[in-house]
Amino acid sequence: MIYIDPLIKNLERVPQPEGRGKYIRLDQNENPDGIPQWLFDEVYSKITPEFLSIYPEETKLTQKYADFFDLKLENITLTCGSVVGMGYIIKVFGEPKKTLLCVSPSFGMYGVYAESVGMNVKTLSYENDHTFKIEKILDAINENTGIVALVNPNMPMGNVYTESEIISVVEKASKHNALVIIDEAYYYFYDKSSLELVKKYDNVVILRTFSKMLSIPALRLGVIIGSKEIVHAINNYKPHYTVNSLALLFGEAIIDNHDKVVKELSEKFNEGKEWFLSALKENGYDIIPSEGCFICISPKYKSTEYIFEKLKEKGILILLGKGALQGFLRVTIWGKKYMQIFMDSLLKIDVED
Repeated sequence: MIYIDPLIKNLERVPQPEGRGKYIRLDQNENPDGIPQWLFDEVYSKITPEFLSIYPEETKLTQKYADFFDLKLENITLTCGSVVGMGYIIKVFGEPKKTLLCVSPSFGMYGVYAESVGMNVKTLSYENDHTFKIEKILDAINENTGIVALVNPNMPMGNVYTESEIISVVEKASKHNALVIIDEAYYYFYDKSSLELVKKYDNVVILRTFSKMLSIPALRLGVIIGSKEIVHAINNYKPHYTVNSLALLFGEAIIDNHDKVVKELSEKFNEGKEWFLSALKENGYDIIPSEGCFICISPKYKSTEYIFEKLKEKGILILLGKGALQGFLRVTIWGKKYMQIFMDSLLKIDVED
């Protein structure tokens, strides 16, 4: 029998859902409308057979990104989505038998990647009121800690870590030579970043994505931001040509028009969020407060399983809460029209017998 790495062979993975295009997708934190049409048209006009005939070149977008966010070229590397970026980070810096610390629930791929390189995974639970105490992370960091993963805002809970809390984690991790990953996939919705910490600490690496607010998840474009040494080590491992030219072209257009694009998208998001939160409150629904583009809702009358299936029959996809989120429905927040469609359907399904 051929050799298979036992750490990989023994992983248990769940495939991502497919066939979602025909639904109103409120299950995976996507913007159902995508990027503005004017931006799409501008980029699409540049795609020719000749354009597709050359291997991708990343430096132009990398430099633009660095300039826009007041960083240096050496601080940034692009990836095929931030989920691939976190794999690079854990592969390069994940020391076997050391521990990766993360909260639970959070993005599950941190644990998958850590186990695949022989790390131990320690998850830290939320309180019964769905809040999280930073002291749990601080108390857990010790000489066995290799990596600490902070998703800020965290998904699926929606809580955030303050700057002082993050610094306290970074400084304690530094004493034990541990790396801190700050995952900012949802930072545009919270609008607070830890970028300045990259300039001050050598054990901080930041992950960002063009998939959430910037609305091009199909193109798979992510960013790793860290010290010169961290980025150099990742680039030593990262294969050539892993970010495709279409993603780079759209990425450049987004950065070239960054403030206009973000303003247009965030206005739609904020309008939808404001309306949705008001409607939930008006109709007496309990929620877990969230700073992300998603929110967890507790039904009033029917089970989450029942509502999930009935919504799917109506052509609406949401996420069914499990584990610590048992009894909750997680719903992507976006434009007002989608929130109205969801709310109208919820009120017709979740009714008292």
